[in-house]
This record gives sequence, C-alpha cells and structure tokens, in this order.
Amino acid sequence: MVDAVCPRCSGVVPLLVGRPRVTDGSVEVWHPECWELRDVPFLPPVAEVIAVEAPVAAPRRRWKLPQLPRLPGDAVSRVIGGGIAATTLGAAVLAAITLYPRTPDALAAANDADFASDAGAASLMRSATSAREPKALVKAKRWETLEERWPIPTENGVALDEDFPSLTGWIHPVTASRELMPEDTPRWFGAGRTGVSGRPECGLGHCGVDLDGPRGRPIVAVAAGVLVRVEHHELGADGLSGRYVRIQHDDGTLTAYMHMDEIADGLREGDRIQRGQFVGTLGATAVGSTPPHLHFHLEIPNDKKARGDISNTHFTNPAPFLVRSSVIPLFDHRRPLKPAF
Repeated sequence: MVDAVCPRCSGVVPLLVGRPRVTDGSVEVWHPECWELRDVPFLPPVAEVIAVEAPVAAPRRRWKLPQLPRLPGDAVSRVIGGGIAATTLGAAVLAAITLYPRTPDALAAANDADFASDAGAASLMRSATSAREPKALVKAKRWETLEERWPIPTENGVALDEDFPSLTGWIHPVTASRELMPEDTPRWFGAGRTGVSGRPECGLGHCGVDLDGPRGRPIVAVAAGVLVRVEHHELGADGLSGRYVRIQHDDGTLTAYMHMDEIADGLREGDRIQRGQFVGTLGATAVGSTPPHLHFHLEIPNDKKARGDISNTHFTNPAPFLVRSSVIPLFDHRRPLKPAF
C-alpha cells in the first residue's frame, strides 16, 4: 500500500490514519490536523525557514591602462559593437604601441588630441559600471562642490591655511589639467600600497596624490619658495621617487613633484622659485608598470619657528588645496619667457 501526500503540508500521510477527500474523480488524503486547518494558509515551522542574505559585493578592482593613440573610427565602432575578432584587436593594439610617439612633445600633442574622446569613453565606462552595481551600494554621500568634499583641515583648532598662508592661491602643478583631484581612490592620499609601509600620518599608505596628465606636460610650482632638492637620477635616491624637485615655501611648508621625465634646465638647489614657474615635465621615471603621472605631496613643519629644518615635518593631504587651485593654460616650456619690461 502506497502512502499519500497531504495537499496542505506536502507531508507523507499513512493511508490508515489519513482523512480522505474525493475531488473531481480523484482522492486526496489529508493529515487529520491539516484537514481541521484546511482554510488556514500553511507556514513551515520556524526551524525549516532558511534565511538567505543578499551577497556582499566584492570591492571592484580598478585597472588603469596606459594612454595610447586612438584606433581608427571604424575600428573603434567595431570594438564597441562587439564584432571585432580578438586577433584583430590584438594586432591593432600592437600597431598602436609600435606607432606611439616617444618624444615628450609628440606625447603631449597626441594626448591633447585625445582629451575630448577620452572624457566620452570614461563617461561611457562609468555609466556601464554603475548600471551593474547593486542599488544598495550606491549610498555614498554626494557633495555639491569639491570644496565641500575636501574642507580645509585644522590643526590645534586653527585652519591650516591661516597658519600657513602659502597654502592659499595655489597654481595647480599640472598645466591645462582636466582634473583638480583624481576620481580614482587608489590615487588619493592614504591609499594602500603593496609592499610599501608609509608614515603614520598617511595611514601607512600613500603620502601624496597621483595627478594624471599626458607625458611631457609642463609641471609648475604651486607657490613661491626655494629649491631644497633637485634629483636628476632616473630612479631617485630611493629607487621609487624618480626625477623630482622639492620646494620649501616662504611659510615653511614643502611640496615635492616626483616621477618627472625632465627637470627644467638650470635649476639648482638654493634657487628662488616663483609661483607657477616651470620645474619639469610629467613623466614615468621609477613608476614601474604604472602609467605616467605626477606624484605630488605636501609637508607641514612640526615647529613653525624652525622653518629652516626641512626634516622635522609631517605629511598632510594636499587635496583641499588642490581643489581650490587655479589651472594655467598649456605653454611651450622650450621657449624662454620674455621679460615684462
């Protein structure tokens, strides 16, 4: 004799104890207790309810590719449409790498021509990425302005730019820059660095900001000061900084401009530097596999009275002052500036 299945709880019902019911020529066999509750919706016991939690999205890893000349328009449309073969795309990329201009001037010209299309491609990628993100994760605070996002920090209850006036009126170090601050958090102050142990004030991470731009782009001083270090070695003394200059400003703050391809001719330690003066070109010295960029950092003196001591300092986030800086147009750094008189 085959046992039946209760229509209410779907449990097995021995025929000898079941409650039979004839419907439309078929026989149902109910548990007696289920028959008494046949008009009440069945809910499984609490012990049988399995809680299913929404999966936690893993943090997305951002990859940044080196800037290359644009593929022909028809090739780009085929890539976007998904109809180009992998072998053809590989050949196109190899051809682009082979033809990529090597001189700083040619690099700057090629990247300048790509600025508008780069912005469109980045916007398209951000839109496609955000469409795939779970809506529950898009809850970050939104700021109306960059100044609101990056307020002026305080030390001992005093705004930093009140104690150190050279932090106001900065010229952005990258001429004709498309960004005052990068959007990618791995390029921010305090971001983690594999194999690098940073200073405590940097959260043991990145002690500066990585500013994007085309290779060969002129780099300028953010404020007036005196050169305290000019490093011409391709890797830098530590093998990480590359070619760089370090400037002590009139109030004792210091800024550094690293990974430059070239340092402006004739710069010597002890030279007086003016705000907006050309100091070198954006490059890729000692960056490894990372695309060209300017590592820019800001140091604050621990003792305001001992402004000549360039070693007694601590790093601080330059973002609040970068977003309030002025970007100057691109200029030809190879031509000497004519005197104003």
